[in-house]
Amino acid sequence: MELQLALAALTAVAMVIVSLLTVTLRDLVYSSIMLATLGLLTAAMVALLGYYIVAAFIIIVYVGAAVMFIIISVSMLGGGGFETRNTARGLLAALATLVALAAALGALGLPHTSLPVSVDPRAVGDSLTGGFLAALLVLLVALAATVIEGVAVARRG
Repeated sequence: MELQLALAALTAVAMVIVSLLTVTLRDLVYSSIMLATLGLLTAAMVALLGYYIVAAFIIIVYVGAAVMFIIISVSMLGGGGFETRNTARGLLAALATLVALAAALGALGLPHTSLPVSVDPRAVGDSLTGGFLAALLVLLVALAATVIEGVAVARRG
């Protein structure tokens, strides 16, 4: 229980930092990336509370929304900015992410032999349409609208 509380506190601090970056960054693309990160952190907090299906839906919606924000920002404003590439910084960020993910997975003590898992598709469908039908319909409409918006923006060029 102490580990879960520590992860929740760390996630909360990261949420505050990322939310401040979301509103203070001047570049819309970077701000959209921070918004997607905030969505992932929110989903992590919801998952820590035990609502795994809700966390999965939050990830789907936030990542879809952030991609749409990036597409709209680039198509409206153009990608005319010049960015320098710093390979060392990218490798350092990737390494830090890998270490954090490995530490989190190691701390959770997930079993190494979890695959393959037998899942009955009929039982999954029944559980989704049973208690979550309204949420599933709203999610499907929202995702369809996002796809239609993406196609419309891409066609405009």
